[in-house]
Amino acid sequence: MHDRCDDLSTRAACRQCQGASATARCGHGRLLGSGPRGPPSAPGDDARSAWSPAGGARQVPPVRTRQERNPPVMALPSLPRRSAPCLRALAAALVICCIALGVLASPSQTPGAHAEENCGSPLQCLDFTSLSNGRVLDVQNGSLGDGAFIVTNTAPGHHQSWRLNVDPADSSFSIVNNATGKCVDIGWPALRQQTCRGQQSQQWYFQPVSGATDVFMIRNESDHSCLDLIAGAQYDDAWTGLSSCHGRANQQWSTVPEARNLAVEHAARRCQKDASTCSWAAKSETPAAPLPTVCASSVWFNNTSGPITQTFGVQKTTGWSNSLSLKMSGGLTSGDLTELAFKVTLGLEGQITQVWSGSESVNNQVTVPVPAGQYGWVTLSVLATKVTGTWTFDARGLPWTAEDTVTVPLKGSAAGGATHYIANTHPDFTPCA
Repeated sequence: MHDRCDDLSTRAACRQCQGASATARCGHGRLLGSGPRGPPSAPGDDARSAWSPAGGARQVPPVRTRQERNPPVMALPSLPRRSAPCLRALAAALVICCIALGVLASPSQTPGAHAEENCGSPLQCLDFTSLSNGRVLDVQNGSLGDGAFIVTNTAPGHHQSWRLNVDPADSSFSIVNNATGKCVDIGWPALRQQTCRGQQSQQWYFQPVSGATDVFMIRNESDHSCLDLIAGAQYDDAWTGLSSCHGRANQQWSTVPEARNLAVEHAARRCQKDASTCSWAAKSETPAAPLPTVCASSVWFNNTSGPITQTFGVQKTTGWSNSLSLKMSGGLTSGDLTELAFKVTLGLEGQITQVWSGSESVNNQVTVPVPAGQYGWVTLSVLATKVTGTWTFDARGLPWTAEDTVTVPLKGSAAGGATHYIANTHPDFTPCA
């Protein structure tokens, strides 16, 4: 008997931890039943038994007790006694194996990130597919840390769900991974994911590709260069980078159609800052006609016994609107996109002096006599023409176009129509709508 435990004993302990019915011998370096083949030793064998490899078997039958003549049916072979150091080593090995197996069996834990299924809008859960290799924008090796390369992989990959954090000022956005919570950033030799900090290198905007509704170039705000599949690589783990925009397939990415609204709104803001980046070509113009009356003030009640003259502060409005984009329409209505409005009015033959400048022309106030016990309010009737035409954006780079119908408010027309405020009074309350 040896007072040691060899590697086989440790492996036997691990198998016991896993529930396997393996047994090992301590100090003999082999499993029971292994080693050179020969007749097994029976319990109680002594000098009366002999084995001669050369001369064959010659055994003297041992004296057998009653228990040996009638052994229990389910008797199992017993292991040799182990010394205390051996048992302690086996126990330690058993604990280590069980701990290791428990760690391997436990579910993997990842840092907190936004759940991919938490999609309130299409811009919160989207992917980007390269038109060059058909693969999807991904984080290399599923890394959760800063500095991991942004690559393309066959779907399903590692972390291919993204969301856009949009800047309402100009509709640019950061591209945030829904699994890692990190932003696509400029890097060398490839784009990387980094902690989101809002710097220009992490801000992007869309530019539509002509002839498609859901294909875009993705341009960086820092220098207007394009997100690029490097060398048009046709394999998984292909790196992405940044290069001058040329519009070929390795710079084209398909995503949700809602991205087009962001493209229009960003282009409109850019046009407002630099008029040379856009142009307008009118195709048709409708005759001047009044638009539906809109409320221009709050509703006021005269709770006295006699008439009162009330001066109403009218809500600022220009009457402008368009059909291309709600946000762009809001910019025209509020007067924030005056450069775009000016481009449209240049197409109105002889009517530019008739364009209505908005409520400032009446100093934002209207005086109304309100009888006792009645309500008073102000509405606006805008005379307007609707001009259908085409916007051309990025006129000095890779131009793209968008059809639009712009409503242009007019002060008056040759037919006698005019834009005017209307004073209203009534004994019954009427919601101003």
